[in-house]
Amino acid sequence: MKIEIWGTYPPPIGGVSIHIYRLIHSLHTIDSSVVLRNFGKQVSNISYVKHVSYPWMEFLLLPFRKKRIIHLHSNNIFAFALFLLFGGRHKVGVTLHNQNLIKKTSFIKKKIIQVFLRHAAFVVLNDDNYLLKLCSHFHCSRNNFHILPAFLPPTQAEYIGLSEDILFFRKQHSFLLSANAYKLRYENGIDIYGFDLLIQLVKSLKEKGINVGLVFCLPMIGDMEYYQKCLSSIKEMNIDDNILVVQREIPNGFEIWKLSDLFIRPTYTDIEGISVKEALFCGTPAVASDVCKRPSEAVLFKNRNYEDLEEKVLAFYKNHNQSQIRNVSFVDSTVSQLWDIYKSV
Repeated sequence: MKIEIWGTYPPPIGGVSIHIYRLIHSLHTIDSSVVLRNFGKQVSNISYVKHVSYPWMEFLLLPFRKKRIIHLHSNNIFAFALFLLFGGRHKVGVTLHNQNLIKKTSFIKKKIIQVFLRHAAFVVLNDDNYLLKLCSHFHCSRNNFHILPAFLPPTQAEYIGLSEDILFFRKQHSFLLSANAYKLRYENGIDIYGFDLLIQLVKSLKEKGINVGLVFCLPMIGDMEYYQKCLSSIKEMNIDDNILVVQREIPNGFEIWKLSDLFIRPTYTDIEGISVKEALFCGTPAVASDVCKRPSEAVLFKNRNYEDLEEKVLAFYKNHNQSQIRNVSFVDSTVSQLWDIYKSV
């Protein structure tokens, strides 16, 4: 049976699109008939990445296409509903890349999610606790649920080097931090990606006489009003020279983590934080919020607790010259396990 991946191929750059990038190329080496239905920007030079110009049409044509396995990478409830309406003849599965589904409050949305999850050929996620919450919340059997890590190692083609502004910034700072956000989100008084914590951290470290620098990768601005507020704060704190916001697509963010002394993931919510594993994979230590299961090599701080974050970073700074970690290797079996799932449905 033919296999299709449905999702977004970079650009834009984000944890999900990078996962899809590495996944589709790996799957294609196993079976050259596997294709990606790309709901992102058009990529013209890869035959098995098919750009979707009219998403509605893809769903409407499902009843007339040959039976296939469709692997969706989205939490979009509208997509769930359309698959239930038009995708009945196909084997439809999904990978859940965040924990937003259990936040839905409307009865209709909850019902759509419940029916979709119950009828899905497979549901892939990477957190045991979230699996239990989902099955309890939506009264689902665990039979079609699978726990797999989303992290896939960078491919050789992704090592393309870094731009001069980043390399120059590295030379100017003896203690370089790096972090990222898909886009800025400020919800219910909370900076979801924790950029505010990082700004406060840089200010404090500089005041302690540390020649600190932060490279913050931000491919999409997102909340423009909040972004401008952050830039104003940086200027008022006189730390303009200590923070480099890379406001463009960076397909090889892991090379920035590799260049850094410490990677920080201060997110308010997460399901894995692929960038944490990328940093550790590159030999760079990582400090991350304790909002989900993290690799044992990562140092955790209490979610949204600035004092705990600063304490962990300062402890690392005092010892980092003596305690460089080795590159952490992760078991790279996600693709082969996914292939087994496809073959079993």
